[in-house]
Amino acid sequence: MTETIIAIIMSFIGTNIDDIFINTLFFAQADTKHKINSVIIGKYLGIGTLVLVSCLGAFFLHSVPQKYIGFLGLVPIALGIKEWISYLKSKNQSSSDDFEEKQDMSGGMVLNVALVTMSNGADNIGVYMPLFAGYTVFQMIAVVIVFSVMIALWCILGKKLSDLPGLRDFLLKYKYIIVPVVFVILGIYIVLKSM
Repeated sequence: MTETIIAIIMSFIGTNIDDIFINTLFFAQADTKHKINSVIIGKYLGIGTLVLVSCLGAFFLHSVPQKYIGFLGLVPIALGIKEWISYLKSKNQSSSDDFEEKQDMSGGMVLNVALVTMSNGADNIGVYMPLFAGYTVFQMIAVVIVFSVMIALWCILGKKLSDLPGLRDFLLKYKYIIVPVVFVILGIYIVLKSM
């Protein structure tokens, strides 16, 4: 069982190492307890969905062709463009404080975090599906437990990085440029990687 747990931990780290930067961006924008909780819930929903899809794929032994997984890259591109347009609209209509309040009230942060996590983790399915294919029920329970702990650790790390004064100030000052650019680049990367 120790070997299985090590494999699960390594698969999580290997497939989510790039997610630390995305977590940091989300947590830098989360200035209230509600927003912080929204990021955490979104991370669990996003990674949970990837694991569920991988389990179902492994169970039915159907593989999703990589070229179709690449279309998930359109999600962060769309979110990046949406963020930029929202910023431009808020700049023309009201102050940025009003814009941030509207975002907080919308409750869309959970969905945005989940969608970006899923699209950034589309390649995770390619790793998880063959790994899970040979697992027993008890090993799959271990996957759920270990992944739950690892997501919590990833959220803590992202929050700690976002709390670094220089980094947080920089991210908050330029978030309306950084977030759309990162999302669009991430989406393009996902699309190109699948070709």
